[in-house]
Amino acid sequence: MTYTRRLKTRLRIATIGIATAIGIFSLGDVLTAPDAFAADATPLKSNFRSRDATRFRENPNLAKYGLPNIVVAYESSLWPSGASRTQPNTSYIANTFIPKIRGQNPDVVVIDIEAWPFKSGMTASEITANINKFKKVIAVFRRELPKTKIGIYLLMPERNWLAPCGDPGKSAARTASWHARNLKLTPLASAVDIIFPSLYTFYSDPTCWDKYAAANIKEARIYGKPVWAFLWMKVHSTGAPITATFWRQQLETTYRLADGVVIWSKASSSDKWSYTAPWWVQTVAFLKAKKLVP
Repeated sequence: MTYTRRLKTRLRIATIGIATAIGIFSLGDVLTAPDAFAADATPLKSNFRSRDATRFRENPNLAKYGLPNIVVAYESSLWPSGASRTQPNTSYIANTFIPKIRGQNPDVVVIDIEAWPFKSGMTASEITANINKFKKVIAVFRRELPKTKIGIYLLMPERNWLAPCGDPGKSAARTASWHARNLKLTPLASAVDIIFPSLYTFYSDPTCWDKYAAANIKEARIYGKPVWAFLWMKVHSTGAPITATFWRQQLETTYRLADGVVIWSKASSSDKWSYTAPWWVQTVAFLKAKKLVP
């Protein structure tokens, strides 16, 4: 082979290599990100739990991938249609809702009642009143499902983005005030088995999100219970999908800092299940890497 022919051959090979690389990276993070986290140094955690709370129209059973279902008791299911939610309807919960889920033999139930919030400025008596409402609901689940672990979505700790990610000059004061509010919920935390903080994404800022996750999980730890964080594969403020690498980062950070992860999605007719969705490709890779697949 002449020098000219050898040079042309090398150029063709180089061109093919560059084109292939461009083609791979043009797929975004779908193909490349699983390998990007393959060398993650976080030790495997035998007690870490991963659960599925997604609500796609055609939800497959994801247990075989390492993501068994978790029962979320949404407030819309805990009262008759149109009924006031000012007070718990323990009879409805015991006689209507729990019979619907008893056949699933749930090992964990997450209570999602957002009609009784805990806000800054509430008096001690107002906080106690809402805590007592939750305790009445918890007591029904304890009585009817004695082997089931119970938790409450979102409220413990108060979800806070500003303290870790807002104005640095206000961070210390905000964190102290936030911590004080969370301590007031200790009587409620004592009534549950698992703490379920919500770590949904409000801004597409991976660096800030890590600070936010770390701060919220740290606050969740004050109650001395296992911490399972809720994640959503979309940006809360816009509904836009989180990029694949950012989603994988969230899974890895949660794995490193918490005891479990619950993956949630809205029940929307426009959100359709896809095995090739970037978030799911990353989730499968994550579950395999952490040996969470049964």
